Amino acid sequence: MGTLIGGLLFAAVMLWVALERVFARFQSTARGISSVRKDLAGRRRAGDGQVEVTVWRAHPLSDHMIKELARREGFQFTGEVSRYGSLMLRFVRTAKKAG
Repeated sequence: MGTLIGGLLFAAVMLWVALERVFARFQSTARGISSVRKDLAGRRRAGDGQVEVTVWRAHPLSDHMIKELARREGFQFTGEVSRYGSLMLRFVRTAKKAG
């Protein structure tokens, strides 16, 4: 019985992860921008005042578009990191939101 429950729980988590990626793949540009802004607002803190933006969640935005959006929001790109198989871009706040 425990194996069955564990198997069902594992399948549910895998389905959730897969659906999250599929929905991100077909989202609108506005939703991708919203995702980047949420990450920059501090949802994913990396430490030392840095925030991380998960690239696949920002689809259809490219890395360059994410960096430009972050620059306009007052952040500076500090580097890339791969965590749990996902590319993440790290930013640090430099100033208030530019014009």
